[in-house]
This record gives sequence, structure tokens and C-alpha cells, in this order.
Amino acid sequence: MSVIVRYILRDLGVAFLVGFAVFTCLILAVVLVQQAIRNDIPLIYIAGLVPFALAETAAISLPVTLLLAVTTFFARMSGNNEVIALKALGIPPKAFLTPVFAIAILMSVIGVRINEWAVSWGRPGINTVIYGITDVILIERLKKKKRFETPDKQITILVQGIDEQRRLIKPTIIVKKDSFKVEAVRAQITIDFGTNILTVTLEDFQVIGESGKFELSGGHLDVPISLADIFPSGDTNRPANMELPRINEEMKKTAEEIETQQRIIAAHRVFAASAGSVNEWTSWPIHNAKSYLHILQSRQNRLSVEPQRRWAIGFGCFFFVWLGAPLAIWMRKTDFFSSFFACFLPILLLYYPLLILGVEQAKKGAVPPTSVWLAKNAIGLVGVWFLRKIHRY
Repeated sequence: MSVIVRYILRDLGVAFLVGFAVFTCLILAVVLVQQAIRNDIPLIYIAGLVPFALAETAAISLPVTLLLAVTTFFARMSGNNEVIALKALGIPPKAFLTPVFAIAILMSVIGVRINEWAVSWGRPGINTVIYGITDVILIERLKKKKRFETPDKQITILVQGIDEQRRLIKPTIIVKKDSFKVEAVRAQITIDFGTNILTVTLEDFQVIGESGKFELSGGHLDVPISLADIFPSGDTNRPANMELPRINEEMKKTAEEIETQQRIIAAHRVFAASAGSVNEWTSWPIHNAKSYLHILQSRQNRLSVEPQRRWAIGFGCFFFVWLGAPLAIWMRKTDFFSSFFACFLPILLLYYPLLILGVEQAKKGAVPPTSVWLAKNAIGLVGVWFLRKIHRY
């Protein structure tokens, strides 16, 4: 039996390593192109993202590669009647599948760790590289779209073009919150995120505001700006961008704040009841506290879902193998493409829709956070059915 286990694990290991390298490279290329398009990063700076993007791509490619390796090996093994030969020797499928399932559990734990590594090291590293070239990215956006606007629409920059010295040609800067705009012949921009200031060095410009128009030959304009104004997806307060220890801390803080708001609402209602003023139950302090409480509860739901989501996604490795191995044996086709897509079809039609549904409903508070495991349970039940089939026949 030890010889059979070594044979299975050796061939599976080779198939997995080759597939993992290929899939990771392909997904890495997709992630880098996505980052370049989303953040308007020039290709010359893309290489700096590679080490950090590997963490994200490894987390994506790990379960798919493991499924491919398992279906490839067991499809060939079953198609060549090796499973029948083992059964004839009195060795049931569970005897040689158990070590594979054990490896799948180990890979699932590694997958969870890689996901955490991607959040704690990969994404911050990507953001660091991107933030270091923010002025370049802003220039690229202006060159492409001739316009930049913060999400709150308080700051708008319009240009007619960018010259070879990366200067803005005939820029117009509108600061809505201060009710003025600046028009210049040329300008250069620099960003200091230490002070969160966008500095625009202007040539031959005029300031148009409520008090009139002023013309100057040179000067600079300092505009407050934040990273979230340029990279909204890089918000570190989103649960998806938090490490698990920080999520636990945020959950405790949010729970304490929810309790505080509930006490505030209760105190106002008691005061209103004691004063005999029932109308005060809908007063603005209670209304504001209830609105804030709703926001806090929504955030608490999202925080509580995130750890479950990461563990569920990580253990996709085990459930993919749990389904893929017996299904490949049952099909008895040496054509591994047929086996792989036959395994991937229920994952595509059943697993991912249920996972997305469970996550979204749990974020809304409609179902418990553990509902994100519903997709895994469904795949597990299908896998049990195929395991019974290959043991019976």
C-alpha cells in the first residue's frame, strides 16, 4: 500500500507543480493588466507589482490547479483500469483516496494562509508601489481622459493636453467647496501624501471666484486631497483589506459602539416616556442614533462574514478534490479535459452561485455568517454521492 500511495502522490505532485506554475503565470498576467487598466499605470512600472501580485494570484490558482491535477491523474488511472486492478487486489478506493484528501486538507490550510498573506503583504505592497507613482498615474489619467474628478466631486481638473515635460496644457482647476476655479496656460502637479496636499505650480493663471477675477504670472495652488480620492478601491477600512487580527479588533469596537448607541436610544425613550411626550420617540436625536446604529450593524455584518469567507475559500481546495477525485474515477475517461470540465461544471453552476449568494445575504444580515459554507456543503454532498458510486461498482 505504501508503494501505491507514493506512486499516487508523486504523480499528483508533478502534475500539480507544473499546472500551478502555468496557471499562476497566466493569472498573474491578467491581474497585472487589470491593475494597469484600473489605475492607469504605465507599463514601465508594472514590473514592480509582480512580487506583491503573486500572493493574490497564488490564492486564485491553488484550488483550480489542484482540481486539474487530481482529475488528470485519476481520469488516467481509472481509464487505464488501474482502479479495477486495485479493487481486484482487495484495495478499495477509500484506501488510496484518503492520503489525497489529507493532502487536500493541508493545501486548504495553506490556501487560507496565502489569502491572509495576500491581504497583509500583497495588497499593501501593491498599494505602496502605486502610491509612489501617484503623480505619474494622475498625469496618465489626464492624458487619457483630459479630466480628473474626486469621488465627492469637490475637486475637478480639466486639461487640453500634456506636453513632453509632463506639464498640463491650459488646465482648469475647479474647487467646488471653496467656490472658485483656476485657469492657467501651463501647470505642473506634485502630491505629498505626508500632508495630503496636491500642489499645482501655475504659469500665467487667473483665479475666478465669488469676489471677482485675479490674474497672476506665476504661483502655486495647494489643494487638500487623500488617497481615497484617487484610489477608492485601496480603502484600508474595508473588511476585505484587513488582516484577521484587525478584523477581530474592529468587531469588538463595533460591538461596543452598537451597545452605546442602543443605550442612547433607550435613554432618550425613557426620558420621553417619563416626561409624557410620546412624540419625542421620533425626535432627531433618536433618529440620528438609529441611523448610525443601522450603519454600525451593517459594518458588523460585513466584518463577521469576512473571516468565514476566507476560510471557506481556502478550503475550496479540499472540497474540489472531494468532488473531483471520485467523479474522475467514475467517468473512466483517459481524456482529462472531459473529466476536468465535468468536475468544473457543477462547481461553476452550483458552487460559485451559492458562495456569492451566501456571502451577499450574510453581509445584509439576512442569514448567519456561516452560510458562506453552504456552497461547500452542496459540493460535499455531490462528492459523497460519487464516492458511494465508485465504492459500490
